[in-house]
Formats: sequence, structure tokens, C-alpha cells
Amino acid sequence: MFRIAGFIVGAALAITMMLVVLGVPRLSSPVQEPEPVALPDVPKAIELPVAVPVDAVSEPVAEETRWHSFWSPFGSQIAANGFVSRLEAVTGYDYRVVKIETGVYEVTFAYADETERRDKLSVIASATGLELPDS
Repeated sequence: MFRIAGFIVGAALAITMMLVVLGVPRLSSPVQEPEPVALPDVPKAIELPVAVPVDAVSEPVAEETRWHSFWSPFGSQIAANGFVSRLEAVTGYDYRVVKIETGVYEVTFAYADETERRDKLSVIASATGLELPDS
């Protein structure tokens, strides 16, 4: 019983000393609204097409170039980039990692026409041993 009473008296003295030394804390202070700042007139921005590839483009790609996704999506950009690095070393083609949504990354290559797409798929399949659709 004396222990509980001693604990309560000690805690009350400690809180009282803190209030005396530090003062009574303010729970809230009045907030003043900042004055609005006038912004200078800014010319409208030119709308540019949204870049889809995640990696930087090393060389300009013609407008009629299309991109073909040829492998199942990867769950991380690191895995997709590793796959691209290996494919570039084996085939010599340029690949891009495209973010479809969070956690979904596809590996693509550029092609101009259907014949080029089939040729590239054939080279990828023979160089890697992967079984690709449409090769």
C-alpha cells in the first residue's frame, strides 16, 4: 500500500517540477493564413508525347517504328533489365523495358514491318534457345 502511495506522490512531484521548470505547454497556437502570392504569367507548356520506355533511348527511333513485347512480364524492373542485358549481349539488338503498371515490366524490341519482327524473333530464339511464339 505504501509503495503505491509513494509511486503516486513521486509521479505528482515529478510532473509538478517539470511544469515549474519548463512551463505549461501550449496545446495549440493560433494559425495565421499566409497571404496569397501573385504568380507571374507563364506561357502554356507544349504538350509532348509521354515516353513509355523506362530506360533512356540511346538512339532516335523513327516514328513508324513499332515495339513488340515477346516475353511474359517481369515482376521487377531489375529482373527485366537483367534479361535485356543478356539479350543485348547475345543478339546485338536494342531492347527496352516498358512499365505497364506497378510490378509489371515488359521487354520489347523495335521493328518497322512484319518481316523484321519475325526475323528478330527467329534470331532471338536461335541465339538463346528460348521458344518464342510467332518465331
